[in-house]
Amino acid sequence: MPIGGPQPIPLWQPGSRLPDPAPASSTGGAQAGGAARGSAVSGDGAQFLKELQRALEQVNALQIQAEQAGQSLASGSVDDVARAMIAAQKASLALDLTVEVRNRALEAYQEIMRMQV
Repeated sequence: MPIGGPQPIPLWQPGSRLPDPAPASSTGGAQAGGAARGSAVSGDGAQFLKELQRALEQVNALQIQAEQAGQSLASGSVDDVARAMIAAQKASLALDLTVEVRNRALEAYQEIMRMQV
């Protein structure tokens, strides 16, 4: 457990795929770590992780759609400016919501870390 707060969360990169929650590995040590990780994320935690990953993939899809709409608009292949603007706004709102959820989760984590046991 890091001292001094949570580790920074890497930012999403366009075209990147979200990592699997428990990647498979062929090494013994990594398998033990994967098994421990798998057991740490089970039950309701696994379901939450799956839902979180699904939500992030939806945000990613909206970002890709907005990028494609912007490129089509810039190249002149689309005449419907409103459609491109709507796609950009959807992506922007989804990203803002995602960042806000992340900030709230980090605040909750920091609050838990400040608790005295």
